[in-house]
Amino acid sequence: AATGAAVAAIDLPSQTLRAVAVAFDWLRQFGLCGVLALTPAFRPMRARREMNLSPNVMRQLELLRSIDGAHRGSLLWLMGSNARTPCGSRLVRRWVSHPLTHKRDVERRLDAVDELRTKAEDGGGHGGALSHLAASLKAAHGGGDCERYLARVFHGTATPAELVAGLSAVRDFARLVRDAKAKAAAGRGGEIDAAAADDDDECASLASSALLREYLDAASDASVVHTCDRLLSMVDVENATNGKATAATALLPNATRFPRLESTRADIADAEKALEDLLPTLRQKLIDAGKKEKGGGGGLALVPRLAYVTVALVEYLIELPDTLRGVPANWARMSTNKSKKVVRYHPPEVVAAAAALERARERHVAESKAAWASFLRDDAAGNFLELRAAVAAAAGLDALLSFAALARGNAGYVRPTFLPDDAPPALRIDRGRHPILDAMMPPGKTYVPNSASLAEDGVRALVITGPNMGGKSCFIRQTALIVVMAQCGSFVPAASAEMTVMDGVHTRMGASDNMAMGASTFLEEMSECSSILSAASKKSLVVLDELGRGTATTDGTAIAHATLEHLVSNAKCLTLFVTHYPSVAKEITAKYPKHCAAAFTSYVRVRRNGRVAARNKNENVDDVEGGPGAGAAAAAEEEEE
Repeated sequence: AATGAAVAAIDLPSQTLRAVAVAFDWLRQFGLCGVLALTPAFRPMRARREMNLSPNVMRQLELLRSIDGAHRGSLLWLMGSNARTPCGSRLVRRWVSHPLTHKRDVERRLDAVDELRTKAEDGGGHGGALSHLAASLKAAHGGGDCERYLARVFHGTATPAELVAGLSAVRDFARLVRDAKAKAAAGRGGEIDAAAADDDDECASLASSALLREYLDAASDASVVHTCDRLLSMVDVENATNGKATAATALLPNATRFPRLESTRADIADAEKALEDLLPTLRQKLIDAGKKEKGGGGGLALVPRLAYVTVALVEYLIELPDTLRGVPANWARMSTNKSKKVVRYHPPEVVAAAAALERARERHVAESKAAWASFLRDDAAGNFLELRAAVAAAAGLDALLSFAALARGNAGYVRPTFLPDDAPPALRIDRGRHPILDAMMPPGKTYVPNSASLAEDGVRALVITGPNMGGKSCFIRQTALIVVMAQCGSFVPAASAEMTVMDGVHTRMGASDNMAMGASTFLEEMSECSSILSAASKKSLVVLDELGRGTATTDGTAIAHATLEHLVSNAKCLTLFVTHYPSVAKEITAKYPKHCAAAFTSYVRVRRNGRVAARNKNENVDDVEGGPGAGAAAAAEEEEE
């Protein structure tokens, strides 16, 4: 009810509130509707700050999975392979699939990555403290997934081990960051205690970029450490860490917070004491019964004192020698052990007292589960937003460190330069390389770099022709991937890269059908192309590979011609257009000589000593050197000297 009231109080447009109400009704069945009360997580869709990449783009550019479905060979594999935590890996995945569309946001990320990269290379001093963040993350999180643990805490499904692991990871990393901030501040001449190292001055000593300081402050907030310590003080941390604690045994005694739970603990203690108090009485009964038997109960000398034993989970058994005479007839014989020559009994008094103990235990289990649920709901979940902010900051630091490791560990990566927002859309890449292929090249081999230059007020469409397997698709994928990487906030594989912020990347590559939906290859191709033409703006990058291949040559030529002309004259977006129809390149470049240029895929044959042996030429179409603003994909081939 409280969650429903919180949702109803959200200040949202009526149509949006209806959608939230439907989601609330659905999630309520599973006990997950509380997530809708987290109103700070609501963001207006109209304030879009990220690219909305289509599934086709992510598949065709192999952003999350390679073409064969493997993780290796994807852009995510390249950019996220250095992440230390599960939450950091998930954030890299989100960043890769949602590149930024605001220059300020991109520059903030690039500033942070640049600082982490530079200080990691410099080593010692304040940079050394910052460069050890990656190790601190791994040490604190210990391979656990604290983000998911805290989500389970919020939904009331966390086990004691998950709660302790999540809170310990958040607290330990916060302390490590606070120590680093204190050392950095002390290095500037002021002895700063770690407990007070949360001011802007101390954080500025450790980092200069705004985003990095925000993450460091959020991850090491003093209130986060206090909250984690307070919650952990209520839990049996040792047993939870060892995996021995359950919901019934997780909470430490706390008569003020959980009085009914403490009452059941007292009932158990009373029942156990009652059982222990029975032992002298039972021994006396054995003595009295033995005196009536022939032999006078002398066998009791073998049992100087009675004690309970537990066998096969059966508790409170009285174990006696099998030679003992005079055992009361109403004692239930439970088991024997011929090798030990003993018999085990359950006297009726013990049966009654054990039943009372079992009832007390059942009440305790019920109260323990209720207390654990109350603890998660009222104590832990109430701090979820605060803890989630700390985890999100740690994930952000992990993602930035992964990007910095990529820039530092690969030769020839540069920081992209973004032009002002009011500048005409432009993309200039000098000697760029395909990021995936470049990383997967065998030792001793290098990827042949290619340049591209597109601008709205100049050549905004590049028509690329050339033989099959000549490098056309690699070149256009490379260009699109460099744009995606740059707007994720990453360094890129190029000699230099200058661009305006793109509002979208649209691709149509490869050939596929959808037989289940009755869609042929040609229909799929036309549907994708139609979506691109509808979505593309002046600030978009459009990549089309062999449009019209799914139909007859005449029809395909007409489709390619009309589409390219629309992109050049109407949409005016930056376009890379691969085709095997020479007439398309010839006619469009002749009609729009200022805004459309042609390029072809050439090759360079290089001897093992590095000297160029041969290079093909095509005088009819501009190559990378001859065409203003044009780019060409070049393949390299080695030969014996």
